[in-house]
Amino acid sequence: MEERKLLIFDMDGVILDSEPLHENARQRMFRELKINMSEKMPDPVGKSSSGFWRKVLENCALEGAPYELEARQYQLVAEQIETNHVQPSEGLLDIIQEARDKGMKIGLASSSTRMLVNDALRLLKIEHLFDYTVSGDEAEKKKPAPDIYLKVLELAEVSSGEAMTVEDSHAGVESAHQAGIFCYGYRNPTSGPQDISQADRIINHLGEIIV
Repeated sequence: MEERKLLIFDMDGVILDSEPLHENARQRMFRELKINMSEKMPDPVGKSSSGFWRKVLENCALEGAPYELEARQYQLVAEQIETNHVQPSEGLLDIIQEARDKGMKIGLASSSTRMLVNDALRLLKIEHLFDYTVSGDEAEKKKPAPDIYLKVLELAEVSSGEAMTVEDSHAGVESAHQAGIFCYGYRNPTSGPQDISQADRIINHLGEIIV
């Protein structure tokens, strides 16, 4: 086995418990848009928010700009992180320190936009802990495609075998799998019933990660 040189994290649902914040934002926007909640909604977890809103507009036969709705959702999420003094996920800071002590670099691979990535890391006061960050708008295709992960590997100048990652969603695990990266599947209860069975190892707490 190759020596691990890079530890990568997904953002939403991994470095912070943000899925409830996203759901609060979506519910508020549904009310603002007067969307009937009896309509069938696509699964939003681990995927592009603009893609989610595009499908919502199609399902509800509404006019709108998906990227503007995505930006609004992310604005509401950032406001909640700040107002509620949201903290990083339990065990995150310890595992990052352990990885750093072993000479590993730290990366982030998120389907969220650069705006939310920067806001979240700044508000959590952990932006200085990440050597490489790639957002969904910086890759050709978002998860479950491997593009975001491949971009992180390129920035870090490491092979897929020299990296490991942590994901909490089906789309994220599939993205890591396609990129050839060893993946911890983090079973986060607030991420909903995600199929993370493709993960190389499933964990219930970030402290279970072995670097």
